Amino acid sequence: MNKEQKESEISEKSTFEQSAKEQYITAFDGSKLRILSFENPEQPHEEVEIMFIPGMLTIFPRWEKVVKELNEHYKVHYIESREKSTSKLVKKAPMKIEVMREDLDGIEKALGLDKKQYITISSSMGGAMILENLALKAISPKGSILISPGVEVIFPKWSTILIPIMPAFGIAMLKPLVRWYLRNKTVDADKEPEQAKLYIRSVNEADIKKMKKCIVKNANKYDGWDILPKVKDRIILVGATTDKAHKSDFSFKVARALTNCTFVDLGTNKAAHDTPLVELTKDFIKELTNTGPKLEEKIINPEFSKHT
Repeated sequence: MNKEQKESEISEKSTFEQSAKEQYITAFDGSKLRILSFENPEQPHEEVEIMFIPGMLTIFPRWEKVVKELNEHYKVHYIESREKSTSKLVKKAPMKIEVMREDLDGIEKALGLDKKQYITISSSMGGAMILENLALKAISPKGSILISPGVEVIFPKWSTILIPIMPAFGIAMLKPLVRWYLRNKTVDADKEPEQAKLYIRSVNEADIKKMKKCIVKNANKYDGWDILPKVKDRIILVGATTDKAHKSDFSFKVARALTNCTFVDLGTNKAAHDTPLVELTKDFIKELTNTGPKLEEKIINPEFSKHT
């Protein structure tokens, strides 16, 4: 079996993923989105739940370790947004981030989180959806952790030219090129091979038609900078200095545009998807529940300090 064949394999659900309470919640337009709720923490800490919203096309295995460790102490609700292969969309389902954000508003109510204490953890496009909701005061978490939020959705220029005019089968033929791009231009495949493998799996398992529509509607079009001053909620913004996919200097600029935000650089893409993120979350919840100190800024890149 060659490398490309191995990368294209779709593995079975893990025992942990199967342990979730799986449900489909009907969105504002009638589409149905899959929610995985992990409800039985063995050693519960504070009475705070977690709404977890991953980035565009992300598959559960990329975040499984984090969700599993968080679930030792908290109930975690993992939200799969409408561009994921698991969604059941109505015809002409909207895919603009500004509209997709309404899904989270409805999910918060459907899960009863609007009547509980909870935080959000989000990544990339999921972070953009959270910020849209916070700016409108449509959801009410105690605080939010944003991991490299997609305030802009930047794609290579060639992709925004080709993808709109290509049929689904033609886009599927581009997967080897996308895998090459991910290995060489985003994740550092030599230093973080497991992260690279999971990014590539995300592409392999993507629903081509949904992926195409989401990219066409948002890539190099979405701009969320103007909403940032409207967000007053307590936020931790996580950067990763060596992350090629989500530049830490970009995240730092986003953090500085938010009025109640602490920037924490975890160093690597892997750290932002692993135990360091879990420990940061636990400390943040302690801050929010007045059982621990306010988190301090952590800046690894000395260039960023010039702008503080």
